[in-house]
Amino acid sequence: MGKRQIAAMQTRLKVIVAAKRLIEKNGFKNVTIDDITKEAKVAKGTFYTYFKRKEDVVSEIAKSNYNEIYKRSVELDGDIGDRITSFLIGSMEYIEQTGLKICQQWIKTVVEPEDQGGKEKLLYDYNIISDLLNQAIDAGELSKETPVKQLSDAIVSQYYGIVLTWGILNGASAPVELLKKYCQGQLRDSLSHYQI
Repeated sequence: MGKRQIAAMQTRLKVIVAAKRLIEKNGFKNVTIDDITKEAKVAKGTFYTYFKRKEDVVSEIAKSNYNEIYKRSVELDGDIGDRITSFLIGSMEYIEQTGLKICQQWIKTVVEPEDQGGKEKLLYDYNIISDLLNQAIDAGELSKETPVKQLSDAIVSQYYGIVLTWGILNGASAPVELLKKYCQGQLRDSLSHYQI
């Protein structure tokens, strides 16, 4: 990677970090692109080099660590329940660390019909869960009759329900704890029917 590519990555990261800091402090609606560029100490045109609109930064903030969380989950010693739990809990902890305001803005953004970011994230999570289940089938840990689509739908729906509840209740719920209870109970029970 050349110096220009490294500089471009660093500049893009500066914009993301500045946006995250401002949104956490002031809320999404109260932050402008001008505020972000001023905080990042970059020109307004630089912002548009990397992002089309402010909502794109929120999407970037929300998904920036998920590949690392997935990688840790795949490499985890343990059964399929442990690996799925690792991905779900790691993702939920990241969402919680990112902040309630960013989560609430993400929820608002993804329900817009023209926004594809929410659909991309949903599909990403669905594919991760499906991949983990298929890897367990290939490894002989789960039966070949395991209904991967049905289980993936149920797991992702539960996960998104907890995220949505946290946002709607303005942080009054404990999403990581709720998800841990789900993983220890319903998830393990669902998987037990197909474990070999």
